[in-house]
Amino acid sequence: MASPSAQLRTEPLGTFIIKGETLSSRLESIVASQRFSQLMVATIIGFVLFKRFYRDIGDVFFMITFIGTLLSIFYNFKKIKKDPIYIAFFISIAIPLLSWINSIVAIPDLAMPKPSPFFFYSFFIFWFIAYWTRGNTNIIAGILIAYCLSALGIFISNSSDFFGEIYAGISGSRIDFNVVNAQHTSLFSGFGLIASIFLLLARTTASKHLKLLKSSLAIAFFLFFLLITVITQSRQVWLSLLLCFLAAPLTLKLLPQSRISTKAVVLSYIALFFVLMALSTSQIVSKRIGAETDNIKNAATLDIESIPNSGSVGIRINLWIEAWQWFKMRPLLGSGENARELVISESDNFSDAMKSSFSHLHNSHIESLVSFGIVGTVFIYFLIFFPVITISKSPKGVTGNTWRIFATTTAIFWITVNCFESFFFSWNGIYVFSVFYGIIYSFQFKKNDRLLTGPP
Repeated sequence: MASPSAQLRTEPLGTFIIKGETLSSRLESIVASQRFSQLMVATIIGFVLFKRFYRDIGDVFFMITFIGTLLSIFYNFKKIKKDPIYIAFFISIAIPLLSWINSIVAIPDLAMPKPSPFFFYSFFIFWFIAYWTRGNTNIIAGILIAYCLSALGIFISNSSDFFGEIYAGISGSRIDFNVVNAQHTSLFSGFGLIASIFLLLARTTASKHLKLLKSSLAIAFFLFFLLITVITQSRQVWLSLLLCFLAAPLTLKLLPQSRISTKAVVLSYIALFFVLMALSTSQIVSKRIGAETDNIKNAATLDIESIPNSGSVGIRINLWIEAWQWFKMRPLLGSGENARELVISESDNFSDAMKSSFSHLHNSHIESLVSFGIVGTVFIYFLIFFPVITISKSPKGVTGNTWRIFATTTAIFWITVNCFESFFFSWNGIYVFSVFYGIIYSFQFKKNDRLLTGPP
C-alpha cells in the first residue's frame, strides 16, 4: 500500500487537498449550493432595499453580490460567455473611447483630458440581479417589496417634515421630500405604482398568511404611491403611466396564449376612461395640466421662435433645440460624455443664470445622441429593448403573460419618462433601471437555468 506521501505526489503540482477534495472542487460545490444562492439573493434584496436609502450599506451588499457572481461565472463561463448582455459589457468599453477620440479631433479645446472607458458599467448592474433571481416569483416578490420599502425610506429620510409635506401636497403645493426635485420623487413613486400592481399579481409558493400579507402590502403601497404621484405633480410621470395603462389591455390581448376576451379589453378602456375623468376633476391635476399651455401649443405647431427660455416646457424645448445643433455636427460618435454640459455652457442663447442653473438637457435620448452619437444611442437602446424582446419570446413554462406585461409596462414608462428628464445618466435612474430590468432579464436565466451551476 502506498504511503500518504506517495499518494500526495500523484496530484498535480500546486493542487491543494481538503479531505480528499481539491480546493477548486470544494469551492465549486459551495458556489453550487442552495445556501450560497440564498446568500446571493439576500444580498440582492439588501442592495435593492438600501442602495438609495442608506448607500454605504447598499454598496456593501452589492460588493458581496459582485464577488459571489464572479465566482459563479468562473464555474459557468462556457455558458455565460454566450450571453448577449455579458458580451455587450465589453463592447460598452469602446463607445466612450470612440466618442472621446471624436471630441479630441473635432473640439480639442472642449474635450475631456482623458476618456472614461467604464462609463457604462452601471448600466449592467441589472445583470447581476437577473443572474440570481432567475425568474423565481418568490424572489421577485421580495425584490418588489424591498423596492417599495426603499422608496418609502428615501422619502422619509430626506424630508425634514414627511407628514407635513404630504399634508401640503394634498392642499395643492408641489412637494418633493428633498429628493433632488419632484421629478426624481415621482420617478420613485411611479415605479412604486408598477411594483405594487405586479406584487399583487405575483403568484408565489408562500403560505396563505404570507400571501395575505403580500396582498395587503401591495394594496397599501399602491394607495401610498398613487397619492405621492398625484401630489408631486410631475406631468412626465403622469403621461408615462397613462401610456402604460393604455397599452396594457391591448398588449395582454395580443400576447401568446392570452385568455383575455375582446369584451374584457373594451371594459378595461371604459374603466380607464372613468378613472381619468375622475382624476381630471382634481384641482391639483387640472391646474398642473393647464400650466404652460401656450408653450405646448407653440411646440405642437412648430412655432419654435415663440417659445421663451422660461417655464418647465419652454426651457426644455430650447435646450433640445440647442442640443440638436451639436448632434448634427457629430452625429455618428457624438461629442463626448461631457457634451450635455457643453451644450448649455457654450451656448450664446442662454443667460448666465440659466447656465448656472442647468447642467443637463432634461432628455436622456437627446443626451445620448449628443454625447455618444448614433452608435452609442443604439447601444443604449439595445440594453433597454433586448431584455423585453427576450422575455416576450420566452417559451411557455418559462414566462407567464403577467411578466411579459410587466416588461412592456416598464419599458414604456422608462422610455417615456426619459423624454423629459435625464434619468439614463443619474444614479436614481440607474437604480430603478437595475431593479426592474433585473426582474425582466431574470427570465433569460430561468430559461438557461439547467445549464448553470447553482439553484436560483
